[in-house]
Amino acid sequence: MKRLAFVAALALAGCASTSPKDGFRDVAQKVEQQSGRRVMWDQGGDDDAKVKDAIAKLLASELSVDAAVQVALLDNPTLIATYEELSIAQADLVQAGLLKNPVFTVGRTAWEAEHIDPNLFASVEQDVLDLIMLPARKKIAKSQLEQAKHRLLGEILDLAGRTRTAFYALQAAQQTAAMRREIVEAAEAAVDLATRQYEAGNLYEFALANERAGFAQLQLGLAQSDLTVTQARADLAKLLGVWGPTMSFRVPERLPELPAEEVSLEHLESLAVGQRAELAAATQQHRTLHYALNLAKTTRWFGTVTVGAEVGRLRSGNVSIGPSATIEIPLFDQRQAAIARLEAMVRAAASTERAVAIDIRADVNAVRARLVAARRTVEFYRDTILPTRRNLTRLAQVQYDAMLLSVYQLLQIRQQEVAAMAEYLEALREYWTARSDLERAVGGRLPVATHPAHSP
Repeated sequence: MKRLAFVAALALAGCASTSPKDGFRDVAQKVEQQSGRRVMWDQGGDDDAKVKDAIAKLLASELSVDAAVQVALLDNPTLIATYEELSIAQADLVQAGLLKNPVFTVGRTAWEAEHIDPNLFASVEQDVLDLIMLPARKKIAKSQLEQAKHRLLGEILDLAGRTRTAFYALQAAQQTAAMRREIVEAAEAAVDLATRQYEAGNLYEFALANERAGFAQLQLGLAQSDLTVTQARADLAKLLGVWGPTMSFRVPERLPELPAEEVSLEHLESLAVGQRAELAAATQQHRTLHYALNLAKTTRWFGTVTVGAEVGRLRSGNVSIGPSATIEIPLFDQRQAAIARLEAMVRAAASTERAVAIDIRADVNAVRARLVAARRTVEFYRDTILPTRRNLTRLAQVQYDAMLLSVYQLLQIRQQEVAAMAEYLEALREYWTARSDLERAVGGRLPVATHPAHSP
């Protein structure tokens, strides 16, 4: 029975699956828990065709930020390429569970007296130490597979964060370009009026030249804004994995307004330390190297141990069987260099793990401060600067109607109001970018406020 059990164990080791599906399923569950998004690995089945149809429908409609993130997680080719790291790690795990093949030898003996002609012999050898160390090797490979899963989780969540940032950048670029277009239209009206007044002899040439110079400068700013929109669209398209006709995807023209209530900013450091995939991967790397170091120390005096049997037929008609054993003598190499190298790697991994934890805490604090500052800036623009500018424009209109203010002064005040609105949009974009960065810093979603703040 013991022999049968041993043979069955060897057979199972040889038949272990190289499919990474189970590992990817674990990663997908983690992604859904921490981000609320789904990831799929295209395997050419019916489900994959449904995913492609879903992506096409999302791109055909106006994208929300959540829809954009979902498209990126389903169709970004760079991300999909990283999935193969699981295949590699799974293959390494299977390889770690396989025994070395026995070595079969056929040859001629060096003596002929006792052997028949031709004096052939056969032998087979097996590395016994390889069998003994198989559980330790599998333990190391399993740890490396876990590390690969953590790295993949980090890649997925990082892509989600970068997609949100790129989405908000495109929205801000579009809205800013629209604001600049309003400024240019107002300036163009001023130039037309100044030209007619100059032709009528009611305006000096210097004043006309000044209006035209300002208008040209505003046109240049609008062209730069349009270029920013084009670049922002291209950046988002790369993350979504779209090209060609699908580049015509649409996003809302306006950034979302500031939430009425901010998310809780308490205990974010501990949340990040518990969730960040980078730290989990660093911890797993430290653990893997510990396993490898223990294996090296265990085998330092037994580099190679093989057993074998040699078979030959004698002249008497009998078959001669002789056992053999080979043991490496650790006379010169006691694995001291390999052990020293692994010890250094373990120490480095411990320091790296600590450094990653420190960096995570620092990132959370820095981004949290950015988010608070950005919110205060947006609120100041919304509650103070923009109302002041609007009131100034209203008073200027009253002055103009009473013929106490020139049309040029009225247009200039209106341009200043639109410029302040553009600055508000930039502050709003910074807020949403900081919020997205905070989600990346904690390694998961932040609670979403249910009631938006009033529009400026």
